[in-house]
Amino acid sequence: MSIRAIRCGTLFDGVATTPLRDAMVVVDGNRITAVGPADRTPAPAGAEALDLTNRFVMPGLVDCHSHASIVPGLGDQLGQLCRGPVPQALAATANLRADLAAGTTTMRIMGEEHFLDIEVRDAIEAGVIVGPRLLVAGRGLAANNGHGRALASYDGVDEVRRGARENLRRGANHVKIFVTGGVSSPGAMSTSSAYTREEIRAAVEEAHRAGTYAAAHAHGGAGLRLAVEEGVGTIEHGLLAGDEDVALMIERRVWLICTFSIFMHPTGIEQGDGQRPVIMDKVRWARRVVDETFPRHLASGIRFACGTDSMHGLMPIELETLVRFGVSPRDALLAGTRWGAEACRVDDQVGTLVPGKRADLLAIDGDPLKDIRALRCVSLVMKDGVPYDGVFGRNGR
Repeated sequence: MSIRAIRCGTLFDGVATTPLRDAMVVVDGNRITAVGPADRTPAPAGAEALDLTNRFVMPGLVDCHSHASIVPGLGDQLGQLCRGPVPQALAATANLRADLAAGTTTMRIMGEEHFLDIEVRDAIEAGVIVGPRLLVAGRGLAANNGHGRALASYDGVDEVRRGARENLRRGANHVKIFVTGGVSSPGAMSTSSAYTREEIRAAVEEAHRAGTYAAAHAHGGAGLRLAVEEGVGTIEHGLLAGDEDVALMIERRVWLICTFSIFMHPTGIEQGDGQRPVIMDKVRWARRVVDETFPRHLASGIRFACGTDSMHGLMPIELETLVRFGVSPRDALLAGTRWGAEACRVDDQVGTLVPGKRADLLAIDGDPLKDIRALRCVSLVMKDGVPYDGVFGRNGR
């Protein structure tokens, strides 16, 4: 791969307090080798020049929570997961292409059947298909009577251990466990736990034994508290988290992964399962609760990042929602880049534009520090040093 000298009009590197005007980023292969003011960071001899002098350049987005094969607007999300592996793979190929085109260069997949996410991750790494760099869970661990139960279920400590171990043997990067109820299933959205303390502990222990962590689908209440007490690394969603839940997460340094667009955007649950009145009532209720509580939660000092939860290409909407809830545009960008990388434990590789990191960056038409909606105008995506233009044609390989 070639050496590239990228001239940036404005550079947000995810580290400095203020952006750098007229900057240079030097990329050798898939790594950043130099970053600094253009007049003090010379381009190496023979480097290919990439002129982004009229653009805002920033790290690639990190989507901390998604599913490769699901499109919520189609409805019946569990039914989508239960399709055969071929339709699943075809759906994932299209979805992940859209995610990369919109600026997501790293994505954490939070459960697929058929171990699809592991296969797709490997296909992306081999260059067979295009998409973000994937961090995968394999099959989500769900109780037989719990939210998230698709083709497989895991009941009792031994089955939870077996499920976690099988995922890890297949090559999962982390363990995902469904603890509480959810918005897109009928019935009251329970905050009690579908799993016992011992079952949750088993999932966490198996993750830790393999040198990784467990992530818990948990909206609030007793289920969320059990998951935090037993040592999960991230809480997914947290829509019904109360002040006591947030205080416990801060104490245990657990990340909150916000997922707004799936229930707030009209093409999410509202377009799909929201056609059922009982589910649409839950969506409206969840919107009211989050509007009231999340401005307070996000200002509490809790560590947070964002994920689209299968709303492919809508990471900009996630960050816009943070700003609507009182988060500064700079912190919203950090939630979508550096903080997301930290939550997913890949901050040694991605999330900031500094020498030694992977060459993942975006060029934006506009300035998202002035208007966060500019993130919708991605004109170039670079992942691992390979640039993609605004119509998603590939260059440079």
